[in-house]
Amino acid sequence: MYAVLLFAAAALLSNSRAANVNRHMKLLDINNDIETNTRPSAHQTKRFITITKRPASRSAHVAGATLELTCEAIAAPAPSVHWFKNDAPVYEYDKESNEMIDTNPSSLGRVRSTLLVTRNDAPSEYSCLILSGSKTARASTVVYSSEINTDLTERSKLVPLSPKILVSYKMFVDIIGSNIVLPCRVKGHPRPIVTWTDNNGESVKKNPGMKVLRSGELVISQLRWKDMGEFTCRAKNLFGSAEAKTFVYPARPNDTDG
Repeated sequence: MYAVLLFAAAALLSNSRAANVNRHMKLLDINNDIETNTRPSAHQTKRFITITKRPASRSAHVAGATLELTCEAIAAPAPSVHWFKNDAPVYEYDKESNEMIDTNPSSLGRVRSTLLVTRNDAPSEYSCLILSGSKTARASTVVYSSEINTDLTERSKLVPLSPKILVSYKMFVDIIGSNIVLPCRVKGHPRPIVTWTDNNGESVKKNPGMKVLRSGELVISQLRWKDMGEFTCRAKNLFGSAEAKTFVYPARPNDTDG
């Protein structure tokens, strides 16, 4: 269904913008199994989860270094990612940043989540759990230490850390008029400052319908057709900067109504 929506949007836009839509449509990586001349209804929306990137089955961690484990998935509704170590939740963020935010049943998204492993004394199983509505998917890796040096590990906690964006959507689709939340979870020391720019490259502070939360998420109220495009999250501290782009596609309500 969403592939049909994006093709239709491409036909309505200028050549340069249409190419941008087509490029981002590939991020969805889903099959269009809708029959010709059949209009999908909200009740026909396909619910699914597909893990598009997962950690290797085994990962080596070097003492004093940081190991990055990444999961990426596409799902409808838009998914969230939760990490576990030996089946126990890993709280990578502070309490406020770890708040659960529900996504709309009508949404679809491709999410990327990275866990930073700074210490691992014994072989441990790390898993990413993808949640989308009532559906789940899981990918796991066994992390083992190639060497153990407690002094280096403890010292690494004090080293300044340039910003690293750990959670973001690559693409997000929802119905016009919806209130949506785009995550931008960041790790860094000192704590990075997070800012967002809209699809025109302007600061979202200029738009009363958009708000950046302390945790880095961008809240867009009453999604509009003119909001289509790339939104950019930027994180910056004294030691560097990082950015992540989310392509937002506002679907017209009559595209999903029967």
